[in-house]
Amino acid sequence: MNKQSNKGYKNISYHKPKECPYCKNKNIVKFGYRYNCTKKKQRWKCKDCFKLWVIEDGFWKMKKTRELITQCLNLYMNGMSLRKVARHINQFSEVKTTYRSVHNWLMKYSFMLNPFSQTIDYDLSRVYHVDEIFVKCKGEQHYFWDIIDRDTRVLVANHYSTKRDGRSARTLFLKVKNPPMRLFSDGLQGYRKAFRKVWGQKTRRQDRLIYTRLKQSQDRRNNIVERIQGTIRERVKVMRGFKAIWSAKAFLELFAVYYNFLRYHEGIDSTPIEKAGINLNLEGNQWLNLIYRSKGIF
Repeated sequence: MNKQSNKGYKNISYHKPKECPYCKNKNIVKFGYRYNCTKKKQRWKCKDCFKLWVIEDGFWKMKKTRELITQCLNLYMNGMSLRKVARHINQFSEVKTTYRSVHNWLMKYSFMLNPFSQTIDYDLSRVYHVDEIFVKCKGEQHYFWDIIDRDTRVLVANHYSTKRDGRSARTLFLKVKNPPMRLFSDGLQGYRKAFRKVWGQKTRRQDRLIYTRLKQSQDRRNNIVERIQGTIRERVKVMRGFKAIWSAKAFLELFAVYYNFLRYHEGIDSTPIEKAGINLNLEGNQWLNLIYRSKGIF
């Protein structure tokens, strides 16, 4: 590409690598740029192994700008459908996109951000509330299970299943890193069986000190988790059901990331991770900074 065609290309390389990703040496230098249809990124060279590379910042081979992509993620998580997001972007931006592109971005960053969210060590009260919500997929009734921490409102773990039974509840409990000091659930019998297998004490009398089954008509302490179920239900309702299990699971996992890291909770006057003592400095474009964090850039 000649110098004249380089004019107008924006350099979006904001970060310098600490070492060569191949040989781990720190003897690295700048070595030109890599171009695509809209921008350029700094290319680096290792003077020991002579390898060339560009920093992987979460937008590898993406043709649209990162600002547009993160805007679409935010619009969708705030309640707009795929087609409405695409129409909004096409109306107010010179760059055009399609609803299929928005769907692909959702899946991509769900697979990227969900593993990162599981590496965070939260400061939790370990008083958990567990519940499940019905979701429609391919015309069938499926379930999304979640556990929430009482004081921080952090979604500790979640699980998607096609059945509402003890095995699904057990899978959910196995995803929890820190065992509960107290656990509250509704009257579903599967929770008791799953608790005995995962966190059960020597006797059932000892179990009662930790695990409590609540009757909604008599005890409303499980309304904490019911509130987040309402938030999920409010978002899923306008979608009129999922088309595939894998996409339903990916969307709900991404929504859990959005709920923990980005969604302001009025009940605790912060986001759940901030209440849990984690400060990731996600000012400005929060989605963009969260993606950078997941790639270990800063």
